[in-house]
Amino acid sequence: MKRLKWGKEKCIGCQLCAQVCSAMKEGEYIPSRARLDIESYYDRGALKYEASYCILCGICAKNCPVEAITIDEYITVDDDKCIACGICAEKCPKHIIKIRDEAAKICDTCKGDPTCVKACPQNALTFA
Repeated sequence: MKRLKWGKEKCIGCQLCAQVCSAMKEGEYIPSRARLDIESYYDRGALKYEASYCILCGICAKNCPVEAITIDEYITVDDDKCIACGICAEKCPKHIIKIRDEAAKICDTCKGDPTCVKACPQNALTFA
């Protein structure tokens, strides 16, 4: 199964990945609504970055009380089944699942063709 990977040494913190993710999935260029999170911060005068994105661990699917989350080649959330209880978000080790519009929002790697990877100008995101 292919997974997103992030090369910290290549990332410049431009947030383009989060902008295109939010545009594709939410219809708005708002990085805080993206299904991945690249945070930039200063530590002792140096600019640093941290990334949170789905690692396909399956904990969300195992803990979903209504079996709305499935994992095959990518994660799928059945919005009709999802009751927006938030258990998946609580259990997620990367804290990347968001509950919006009465459903869980999780990166599905754009059904195996992640737009964030294509948009990254530094090739800091890969999908392999």
